[in-house]
Amino acid sequence: MKKFLLAIVAMVCVASVSAQDYKNSIGLRVGYGVELQYERHFSSENYLEANLGLSGFSFNQIFANATYNWNCCEWDWTPQVGKWFLSAGVGGSVGMWGYQNDKGKDVLGLQVGVAGDVAFGIRFNKPVTLSIDYRPTIYFLHNAWAQGLASFALTCTYNF
Repeated sequence: MKKFLLAIVAMVCVASVSAQDYKNSIGLRVGYGVELQYERHFSSENYLEANLGLSGFSFNQIFANATYNWNCCEWDWTPQVGKWFLSAGVGGSVGMWGYQNDKGKDVLGLQVGVAGDVAFGIRFNKPVTLSIDYRPTIYFLHNAWAQGLASFALTCTYNF
């Protein structure tokens, strides 16, 4: 079984390194919490980004969001290494968290909001992207909007 999984991973790596036009990306976004990130690139100008994560590294605060992003600018400052980019987008966010109410009873809260996204990073010539991004989110329920405005993170994705 281990050899089979290793063979599949090797085939995916070889196929993705030989491909010139990456359509999908998967990776991690680490900031105030940790998130799994998936990107679907429709063209060199736009892509859909979806995240599933834990806010504040706490298992009682889970959220998901999706943003539609546009590549605003690209620069060849270091052509031997990769292309630098700036992207921006807008989308939505849904979250749940557990807390105790005034009576000491465990309650599950729901959060819904609007999210923006701005990222500055580099797409290396290898199938890796590294970026610093800011995703402010304005939540509509339970007056938790301030937590969503401090969402800076470092993102690393593998392109295939």
